[in-house]
Amino acid sequence: MAKSFGVGVGVAILSLGVLTLERSAAQQMPRDRTATDQRSSDRASFDRKIAELERTAAERPADAAAQHVIATFYYEKTRDQSISADERRDYIARGLEAEDRALQINPDYVEALVYKNILLRTKALTEPDPAVKEALTREADALRNRALELRKAGAVAPIAEGTVVTPGPPPPPPPPPPGGTDGPIEWVYADTDFTAAGQSPVRTKDVRPIYAPMVIASGVKGQVVLEATVDPRGKVAQLRVVKTQPMLTQATIDAVRQWEFDPKTVAAGGSLITVTANFTPPSR
Repeated sequence: MAKSFGVGVGVAILSLGVLTLERSAAQQMPRDRTATDQRSSDRASFDRKIAELERTAAERPADAAAQHVIATFYYEKTRDQSISADERRDYIARGLEAEDRALQINPDYVEALVYKNILLRTKALTEPDPAVKEALTREADALRNRALELRKAGAVAPIAEGTVVTPGPPPPPPPPPPGGTDGPIEWVYADTDFTAAGQSPVRTKDVRPIYAPMVIASGVKGQVVLEATVDPRGKVAQLRVVKTQPMLTQATIDAVRQWEFDPKTVAAGGSLITVTANFTPPSR
């Protein structure tokens, strides 16, 4: 009797365990399916965006920037942890091809030199052959040095004070560190503040201007001041450059045009704010 009871309890426990596993699997499946669906959705969205960018570039064959933007999106995709190693290598190759097209149009295009440099370093991280890795790193070093020379020589003209900018689509990702990295990128940002005439709108989305490593290495620092018009929806509708700095103004524009504000705190006809961005090199 005791033996029968023990067997019965054992079967019951085993059945309960199987039931628990089945329930766990049933609960896990929707999450797995959701994750797969999300990856598919992200891939489809990325493919649509790239196709749109490539159409634009095809319509503007002499525009190096159109090719460069394609490369920046490919580079950002290589940082997606959900993609496979083969997909990462494919995105690196496509990004390099886009930057090669940009540099064929303008060999002194600094942004394209920066991104080709980092794409080559990213490719080097995937190479098992030490000789190939070394060759890629040497090529990247040459591009980095060329970009630094051009920036120090003033080949990049500052945006003129008084320039009015109407925000369009989101800007491409900022340039990564020129030397590459095996770990997380330690970004440096400008300190920003804003004031308003009358009631100050409440900012709900803050994007800080990035202080790119190549700019820091060039010794560039200082302050950028913009005037921004915030529309009744809480979006930045227009920007005007009040005080400019070479290699820093565009980063400030790219950040501030992504700011958003609580519409309930914006004046009826829109609010005018003055934005100050201070770029200070990090202490060593």
